[in-house]
Amino acid sequence: MLLTDNLFYFASFFIFIFGLIFGSFLNVVIYRLPEGKSLLFPASSCPECGTKIKFYDNIPVVSYIILRGKCRACGKRIPFVYPAIELLSAILFYLLFIKLFYNAFFHFNITSYNLPLFKDYLTRRLLLFMAYGFLILILISISFIDFFHRIIPDSLNIALIIAGFLFNIFLLHKGFLFPFAGFIAGGLFFYLIAVFYESVRKKEGLGGGDIKLIAGIGAFLGVKGVIFTIFAGSVFGLLGFILSVLYLNIQERTKTISSRSNKGNLIKNNNNYNSGNHHSDSIDYANPLAHNINTVSNNDNAAHISSNTNSEIHLEKRESDLNNKEDDNFISSKIPFGPFLSMAAVLYTFYGSYLMNIYIDFIKR
Repeated sequence: MLLTDNLFYFASFFIFIFGLIFGSFLNVVIYRLPEGKSLLFPASSCPECGTKIKFYDNIPVVSYIILRGKCRACGKRIPFVYPAIELLSAILFYLLFIKLFYNAFFHFNITSYNLPLFKDYLTRRLLLFMAYGFLILILISISFIDFFHRIIPDSLNIALIIAGFLFNIFLLHKGFLFPFAGFIAGGLFFYLIAVFYESVRKKEGLGGGDIKLIAGIGAFLGVKGVIFTIFAGSVFGLLGFILSVLYLNIQERTKTISSRSNKGNLIKNNNNYNSGNHHSDSIDYANPLAHNINTVSNNDNAAHISSNTNSEIHLEKRESDLNNKEDDNFISSKIPFGPFLSMAAVLYTFYGSYLMNIYIDFIKR
């Protein structure tokens, strides 16, 4: 055997570290690209205090653990999303390595007769790893930018489209028709949906970024990949919409309960003030100074009650507005579609062919 267990463990460690490093760079892309900043200069710095991060504090995941999630300079909390993106990149890279090379280490019997075949096999797997690895990195960046900013930068979509054509034509040797058919199928389908939705609802449904994204995914994965991505992405998107509606519903109801509680406290305070007014009316006004003091106190209480009454009316109006607009908020709430399309495309790179075959066999029965 040319490949041993020790080599497999070494390669696994190397690939995982490689994924962490790329994940660290993706953090820079996700943070700076939407703001139009350079991806290379200046060096990374704390978003709170602006202090430049030392190289030993910029080790993916490890530095976050050592610093306990805080900036060394100002002590502010570092968002957990940074190490999460690094770990996500590393895990996906490692899973892709397992998918493409596991059989080469443990299930491929190498002899002097099939050695050339084995070399071709490894070369093919390496090219697939490069292509799908690039696809995964781009999709991670697009997903988080779309999630946080509701935009998909054209630079990432264009890079995805161009890379899809180049990888399929020159590295994977699938010809021009494979990426072109996927590009047209995905882009044209989403474009027609966008035009139809806008003509019916008189507002934008699918953004141009989503249309370019599915076209880029088609350029990478072909027509079958587009079909799977649209179907699975729609299912993921529906689940995401349901969860977001439930979350918004809980938030709105919590605000409504809080408003009612505040209104009850105001009514209780008003009753206390009224009780205090009756008490001051019973005071002997024989002393002119006492009479003046009580008059001022009564005026202050009246003004305070008037203020509380206005606040109560404002709270009632706010509660009414929340109840009246609750359904509109759920219907009009927009969630980004890019992350769900990206999830579906990544799923296809790992299990797409297997799942498509299961579906085709099910249809034939």
